[in-house]
Amino acid sequence: MASETQPTEIEPRKPTFTPEEEKEIFSHPFFAKTTEDMEGHPAYEALRALKYESEDPDANAEAYKEEGNYYVKRKEYEKAVLAYSGGINAEPLDKKLLAILYTNRGIANGLWKNYGSSVKDCKSAIKINPTHIKAYIQAVKSLLILSKASEALEMCETGLQVDPENATLTELKQKASDLKASLEAQIEKRKNEKAEQIGKLTNVFDNLKKRNITIDFKQPPMGLPEHAGVQISFDAMNLIHWPVLIVYPEFGQTDFIQDVGEFLTVRECLKHVLTPENPPPWDGEKNYTSDMKDLEVYFESIEGGKMIKVPIARTITELTRCSGFYVRRDLVISLLVVSKRSKNFYKKWLEEIEV
Repeated sequence: MASETQPTEIEPRKPTFTPEEEKEIFSHPFFAKTTEDMEGHPAYEALRALKYESEDPDANAEAYKEEGNYYVKRKEYEKAVLAYSGGINAEPLDKKLLAILYTNRGIANGLWKNYGSSVKDCKSAIKINPTHIKAYIQAVKSLLILSKASEALEMCETGLQVDPENATLTELKQKASDLKASLEAQIEKRKNEKAEQIGKLTNVFDNLKKRNITIDFKQPPMGLPEHAGVQISFDAMNLIHWPVLIVYPEFGQTDFIQDVGEFLTVRECLKHVLTPENPPPWDGEKNYTSDMKDLEVYFESIEGGKMIKVPIARTITELTRCSGFYVRRDLVISLLVVSKRSKNFYKKWLEEIEV
């Protein structure tokens, strides 16, 4: 008996595409999972454009408004701003709608942290529709973030004239009032502190003038970070305590001593920063810490460029009485220290300076 032959199933041939063809096919909006995947595709953009091709400007503006609202919900504030801008540019005849578009753009700008633009948009909305409370509220919120308390308070008062019972504006008005009081207190505090500082400096300058210590107000301060907050002071016996900057020209290094009594000698001042037991890392050969007798100390004369040598046995008081001595307006004594043990540099130093 002849066996029956089973029909052979023929598998359908799978279409084959080049990588370029696959990319083009699967980029079509039909295969997109989100709107982001569709954006930029000609087919999607063509469909999207139909949404705004109405001859009715109000309809176009409304469509843009809905799109902006959609993006705000998704927290895509930049896109929301662009959408609301499209609605504004559609020039709707409905002025209430136009005011809403400005307000919504103001809200989106606020959420996008463009607070200045937010205030500007809300003011535009209020100008178009003075009864639009939402614009007042957003404007005040942005103004408070910008610390413009007086303007925020004024905006609250204007809005409450439109809606006296508005709880949000009432609450914001209190915040604006509190902020205004706080800012005014800060300004007054800074004003008093400045006046006190000026008074102290005036007393210091007068005291130094009586001692015939020259202050060159034309020279800029030293400007080093270590000086921040450090000032000359006077003790109970009216003795000066100087901040002193020590410069080592050979290495381009500095030391800063915040409080040096005028009764101390230059040698005692140097002992604070140059010790054989703990030499600075840049003094590998210990030229600056082996023996104080090897050190020479100079200050720059007020005449400019001229270096004046100071015996290290002199006190700071005697130093300030030297001819040509001066301090800049930050009232910091600046001393330059070189070592005779650094023979090459010392020779070069003597050749270059004008003593």
